[in-house]
Amino acid sequence: MKPLLFIILTGSFSLFSCKKEKKSEPENVTAVVTLTNPHEGDTIQGNFSINGTIAGTANLHGYQITITNTSNDSIIYQNEVHDHLADFTVNQTVNHGFSSYTPLKLDLVVALDHDGNTVSKTVQFTVH
Repeated sequence: MKPLLFIILTGSFSLFSCKKEKKSEPENVTAVVTLTNPHEGDTIQGNFSINGTIAGTANLHGYQITITNTSNDSIIYQNEVHDHLADFTVNQTVNHGFSSYTPLKLDLVVALDHDGNTVSKTVQFTVH
């Protein structure tokens, strides 16, 4: 009888001494977007490159670049990168056929998570 009582008491202590692991709070992921090319207000002749970096505080979920002709709101370039990294290097070349001065807007949108949280950078410039 005593061994049974000992097992019950030991089991009770073990049961009550276990701590439930606390669910960690969701991490507030942020990112810093730096575009080194093109710059705001640039006038670029011919094809151009999009260069920059995206530095996240944790794994991000990719980014999308959209370039819009602001004179008629048409999209002239769009590319999406879906990868789970904390840091991205942006290095893309855009070929276009504009011969006259054309105002463009570059939107770079970073997906912080799969819940739709984003951070973005916009640059307006002109090509010819």
